[in-house]
Amino acid sequence: MTIGVCTWTLGTRDLDEIMQTAAELAFDAVQYCEDLDRYSPQQVAKAAARHQLAIIAVDPFHCRPPSQAQATVQGALRFYQGAIDFAAALGEGIPVCLQGLSTWLVNEEGDQQRWDALVNACKSLLAYAAERSVPLLFELCNRYEVPMMHNTGDYQRLVRALGQPGLGLLLDSFHMNIEEEHDPVQVLRHFAADTGIYHISDSNRGGIGTGHLDFVSQFRALYQGGFRGAVAVEVVLPHLGPSNPPRNAEERQQLAGQLRRSVRVWRDLASR
Repeated sequence: MTIGVCTWTLGTRDLDEIMQTAAELAFDAVQYCEDLDRYSPQQVAKAAARHQLAIIAVDPFHCRPPSQAQATVQGALRFYQGAIDFAAALGEGIPVCLQGLSTWLVNEEGDQQRWDALVNACKSLLAYAAERSVPLLFELCNRYEVPMMHNTGDYQRLVRALGQPGLGLLLDSFHMNIEEEHDPVQVLRHFAADTGIYHISDSNRGGIGTGHLDFVSQFRALYQGGFRGAVAVEVVLPHLGPSNPPRNAEERQQLAGQLRRSVRVWRDLASR
C-alpha cells in the first residue's frame, strides 16, 4: 500500500523541505501539487529520490485560470498539456489530475455548451496523454470549489459521453461527504476498481478522527471492491478551512500530529 500526502497542505513551497517533511511524517509518497514552473521535473524527481519517496500524481493546486476573462478551452488545453508533459518527464505512469478543468469553461454560454466543452477537452487531453503514456484521473470536488463534476453520477455521464476508456477516477472522502447522493461507503465499493487515487480527510477536512466519517467502513469498501491504487492524505486544520495550509510553526506542529495519526490509522486497518 502506497500512502502519500498532497504537498500543498504542508505549508512550505521549498522543494527539499516538502520532501523532507513528507518523509519525516512517515509517508512513502507525495502527490505533487506545486506550480509547474517553480521546479523542473528533473529537480522534483531527484528531490523525491533523495528522501526515498514515490510520486503518485501531478496535481497543481493553482489550476484555475488567472481570471475569468482568461477562462477558455484553449487555455485549459495548454495548462493541462503542460501538466501532462511534466508528468511524462517525471517518470513512467505518473497520472495527472483534472480536478480544475471545469473552472476554465465558465465562459461557455449555457449548461449544454459547457458540458460539450468539457467532453471535447477531455477527449483532446486523453489523446495527448495517451501519446505520452500518462494516465488521467478526474477528481470529483464539491460545488463550492468547482462548477462541474461533483459526484460519481457526473463521472458516469462523462465516461458515457467520451465513448472510450482511459479516464480514471480520484475519489475524496471530504468531497463525497458533501456531494454523493448515496452512502459514500456504497459509492466506494461500486467505484473502487475505477479509482486510481483515494484522498483521506475527515468531514471537517481534518485528519482521521477529527470529524464523523467512518473510515473503517470506507477502508473495507475500497479494498473489497478491488481498489489497487494509492492513497493520499489531504488534511488541513479545521479552523483554517478547506484550502488553507498552516501559517506558522505551531499550526505546522498541529497538522503534523493529524497527519501522523491518519497514516497510523490507515496502516493499522491494513494490518488487520
